[in-house]
Amino acid sequence: MDDVAALSLRFKKADERPDMQRIARWSGIVCEHTRISHQSDYAFAFSGPTHYLALHDLVLADGSMLVDDLKPIPGGDLRNKMTYVPPHCSITGWASPIDRTNSFTVLYFDPAAIAEETERLYSSADHAPLIYFDDTALRSTLLKLQGVLTDDTADDGLYAETLGLLAAIELQRLQSRGLPESVRNRTGGLSAGQEKLVREFIEDRLGEEIRLDDLAGVARLSRFHFARAFKATLGEPPHRYVMKRRIERAKDLLVRTSLPVSEIAAATGFRSASQFNRAFRELVGVTPSICRRTTVGA
Repeated sequence: MDDVAALSLRFKKADERPDMQRIARWSGIVCEHTRISHQSDYAFAFSGPTHYLALHDLVLADGSMLVDDLKPIPGGDLRNKMTYVPPHCSITGWASPIDRTNSFTVLYFDPAAIAEETERLYSSADHAPLIYFDDTALRSTLLKLQGVLTDDTADDGLYAETLGLLAAIELQRLQSRGLPESVRNRTGGLSAGQEKLVREFIEDRLGEEIRLDDLAGVARLSRFHFARAFKATLGEPPHRYVMKRRIERAKDLLVRTSLPVSEIAAATGFRSASQFNRAFRELVGVTPSICRRTTVGA
């Protein structure tokens, strides 16, 4: 999805731009976060072959959105509201934001990839647009994804990818009023062979980026079923397990070697010492330096 058709923005003031635009890509999913702090009016438009799901943190003095040939919908206080349109459904409109920091996060889903991951739920369903709606579970997932995408110290692509896939599942739940019985009742875990291969794969790559695609491929499962099976077997989601293994490897290096903390961070898959320090403290309760001092001293 490198060439995904994204939401286009055209500001009334030609020199205005968003304050922030962050994009993350995974297999079949693209996530984009945009933040605007100025009050310049802007027009927006989208039409493409992907599912489109947006979480709004917007307060508009005025504005309007048109989805295909439906009646135009006025703007207003759109905080915590969401918008969904299926593939090849067009969105056009304009917005006049009030004087505050406004933002929105958009997920684009490839229909074929989502159909494969969710046992063809998306390929057979007749999806209808949902404009300025709310759903607690879906909103919570999108907020978590937005938090990872906008946090400069976050370093957990595996977690973000899992959240993106979960958002697709929760959206389908809204469209179909519940997953089919065959999927709801499917709670089996990994086989002993799958678990061994996945554990070994993780241990061999703790210093590298580990994607949900990679882990699911080792187990020969879709990402959705792999994430469910992994948690059923190990009692926690893949991103949490990987993070714990990174920290355990780091603790071992802190005790056995005199490597600088920055080198240990890089060797265990963290992009910076600050990200490593934060993750280490969250799981261990102290910083790496304090852990090294107290453990070696003991």
